[in-house]
Amino acid sequence: MKDIFKDLVGIEGVHAAIVLDPAGVLLASRFSEQYQNKTSAVEAYDWKPLVAELGELTEADFVFDQGRIYLKKLQAGFLLVVMDDIAPVSMVRLNCEILMPALDSMKSFGSRIGRIFKKKFF
Repeated sequence: MKDIFKDLVGIEGVHAAIVLDPAGVLLASRFSEQYQNKTSAVEAYDWKPLVAELGELTEADFVFDQGRIYLKKLQAGFLLVVMDDIAPVSMVRLNCEILMPALDSMKSFGSRIGRIFKKKFF
């Protein structure tokens, strides 16, 4: 799964790609080589309040003093791209659109696996 983020995280100025489900559970993440040490912090973070506030937001670009976050709503939840303020946002958006079909299938795959275990074991 992490290989699909290779091109997105490879864009100059992009630090991370994070996928959250609608309940705020971390589904996948990929960091640039400089930010590999942030993996445990992202996994431990409680994303539920953020996802609850996003509601029906479909796309947003949050700009901060030292960076920005691009957010895209998926069928499987949300894609967050953490980047510098110098990162080419149009290139990031294009890569996110290319990733959409693969990311949208994440939820359907997980629900199929869940149904199999539910039928067989529970």
